Amino acid sequence: MNHVIVAFESEGASKRVCEMLTAASVPVRAVCRTGAEVIRLVRYMGGGVVVCGVKLADTTADRLYEDLDGQVYVLAVGKPEQLDMCDNPRVFRLPLPVNRYDLSASVRMLEQLEEMSRRDVRPPQDELETIRRAKLWMMEHEGLSEEEAHRRLQRQSMTARRRMAEVAASILERARRTETNLSDF
Repeated sequence: MNHVIVAFESEGASKRVCEMLTAASVPVRAVCRTGAEVIRLVRYMGGGVVVCGVKLADTTADRLYEDLDGQVYVLAVGKPEQLDMCDNPRVFRLPLPVNRYDLSASVRMLEQLEEMSRRDVRPPQDELETIRRAKLWMMEHEGLSEEEAHRRLQRQSMTARRRMAEVAASILERARRTETNLSDF
């Protein structure tokens, strides 16, 4: 996924960072000069990795991370004494001078973290409710504990290679059909 944004006050710094990333086969989605531009772009993209200076024209790397409420991974690049001004432990730091291998490795690592965090998003509330109802049905009709019902749903989900909510929905549908057929008599 191409979610890398480069943001520096200096056009020259942006250009050098873009050249290093491109030479290392890391595509850059956009180049920004202000935090406001970065915020608009990240909200449009729904996340990403921001490679930036410690200070932008209208904000700092720390403030940018806070304004984006953890939607991105921020890699601040700067002189060691500048990086000391970054107080937020969630802002990654890369001291100058930097070579393209260290820069690209750092960005790739953050891209992997970003991808993993995208996969860890909890299911929507309606899916959680379906899973809860299926577990309750299994507990009531099959005499399972909540933990046993949950494990059975997980096993069936893995075996069928379907999401747990889909398996839960099919259990509830079978239960509904069975109850309907029994009430026909």
